[in-house]
Amino acid sequence: GIGCVVCHNSNHYGIAGFWADIALKEGLIAFSFTNTSPFMVPTRGVERAGGTNPIACYCPAQDDSFQLDMATTTVPVGKVEVVHRKGGDLPTGWAVDRHGAPTNDPAEVLDRGGLTPLGGLEETAGYKGYGLNMMVEILCAVLSGCKKVGPDVPLWRVDR
Repeated sequence: GIGCVVCHNSNHYGIAGFWADIALKEGLIAFSFTNTSPFMVPTRGVERAGGTNPIACYCPAQDDSFQLDMATTTVPVGKVEVVHRKGGDLPTGWAVDRHGAPTNDPAEVLDRGGLTPLGGLEETAGYKGYGLNMMVEILCAVLSGCKKVGPDVPLWRVDR
């Protein structure tokens, strides 16, 4: 059998693997997704259109298990925040500026730029990550009937 839960008007719920791990401990295969506030700029884009939209897939095995927990962007936002706090530069391919050009400046990314989809820029197949990102957006927001999808998802705030 299969069970499916969709949460209406939700947003980022923390570590996607946390929820998949609950099922894993019961000997079940689990997929866990959530759409998030926009921070990803699509391939060839200039504006944020999707979140980090994580994917988790946990599968039990006899002596071990398969556990995948990943963002559909090149890196999660937290990695950019850490580099910014340390005063460093981002590795090439992680992000773009407000004009959609690659940037190494974490302040620009946090202010007006955004993360690249998983895979990076177009030359390194970032459009595949964008496809995964949109799949999560469809499964989480569209399927649940949310009126705010992709770039219209409210920004994350600690006071909600």
